[in-house]
Amino acid sequence: MDMTLEPWNAEYLGAPGAPTGWAHGVAGRVADGCRVDCWLAMGSAGICQARFEVFAGPDAMQAASWLAGWLVGRSVDAAEMVTGLWLAEQAGMPDEARVEGLCIEDALRSALTAVVAGEGGSEI
Repeated sequence: MDMTLEPWNAEYLGAPGAPTGWAHGVAGRVADGCRVDCWLAMGSAGICQARFEVFAGPDAMQAASWLAGWLVGRSVDAAEMVTGLWLAEQAGMPDEARVEGLCIEDALRSALTAVVAGEGGSEI
């Protein structure tokens, strides 16, 4: 995988304004210190938009934002290769924040499951 960590971009954070047509996945709990919602919109060439709503620390927000930008234009197969460890390494997450990388992975996998099942993520 070709990866270059760039500064995080708030454009990829938060729920979409109108969630119709987006596949949605969620992982974690706010009470446990990390909850992540992943939103994916599909186009003819793969993922055309990705967003993460992150209820965790700034390291998780940076990693999720970077991942959302990385996902745009990628296939579902490429997105399925993402792991929390890979993300934590690419985002330079400190050891104490790496569990948040797993939460981001789980939210992404949940959204990808919705895409494959045809539950949202339709072409927008």
